[in-house]
Amino acid sequence: MGEITHERWALLREQRLPYEDIYEQAIEHLEAVLIGVSDDGRLHLLLAIDVAPHTLPPDLQSIQVRVLEGGQIWLDVSAGSHHEELLTLVANKVIHAIRIEGRDPAVSVERIIDDMRAALRPLTPDLGATEQIGLFGELWVLSNVLFPTLGPRVCHLWSGPESERHDFVGQGIHVEVKTTTRSEPKHEISRLDQLKPPINKRLLFVSVMLEKSLGGDETLADRIDEIREKLVLDGRALDVFDSRLAQVGWHEGLRQTGALLRFTFRDVHVFEVTGAFPRLPDDYVPPLGVTSIKYSINVGSLPSLDVSTVQEFLSVA
Repeated sequence: MGEITHERWALLREQRLPYEDIYEQAIEHLEAVLIGVSDDGRLHLLLAIDVAPHTLPPDLQSIQVRVLEGGQIWLDVSAGSHHEELLTLVANKVIHAIRIEGRDPAVSVERIIDDMRAALRPLTPDLGATEQIGLFGELWVLSNVLFPTLGPRVCHLWSGPESERHDFVGQGIHVEVKTTTRSEPKHEISRLDQLKPPINKRLLFVSVMLEKSLGGDETLADRIDEIREKLVLDGRALDVFDSRLAQVGWHEGLRQTGALLRFTFRDVHVFEVTGAFPRLPDDYVPPLGVTSIKYSINVGSLPSLDVSTVQEFLSVA
């Protein structure tokens, strides 16, 4: 047994029985260090210590440090499966500090996490209100409209962060999500071709209505955590999801900045863009010299699709 790797975590996941934890010796001839996967999918580095430290490093959101007491006192460094790479880096650094440098386990954990906190301190600007509203709506639709039918594969279809014409692009269907905090379902269309169905494909338009207030039920962080929990058994989908989040400007430091808006979900309706759906005609050509057009639509008077019809349409995505 050498350093901690993705393959070792994967093997532990495969060997773990339902509703049980699994642990193994992290390094040969080093019985005081274990790695494991708990029944909730979290990854753990356990370090045997003689005395519990007086203080523990503050959580990094991605990594937590706890003390487990019983016959043996353990320092438990853990992370969700979507932060496997970060925990693996920390675990190998801690093991090197203990095994090669002869350092105290608790001190090593605190020092290494402090170094990680300094290195990961966000320098990128916060997401603005418009970006948060739009992203919240896309994530709500991903989790509650698309995921029940498509499963983790939906992360591979999420194209909004890549500035494509539509937010979700499948083989037989495209999905465009628009989110508003207005009192009625009015949405701004920002591209000439945004409501033009692709050739031989359906285009669904999803209208999400939110209320933005200090007493709102959820933030972007809640939506992200919900989706990550659903993807816990699909590491590839998690990687794609986190990559897309980074593209739109999300970083974990936003959780602690106070910049996250709070929302209450109000309503959602799904429409097929066809027939009398309000939009520019497919053959519309703007006057010479006009390079972009923005217009607003109101879908409040349109009949929306029922759940079974939406699921039938998505089955070909």
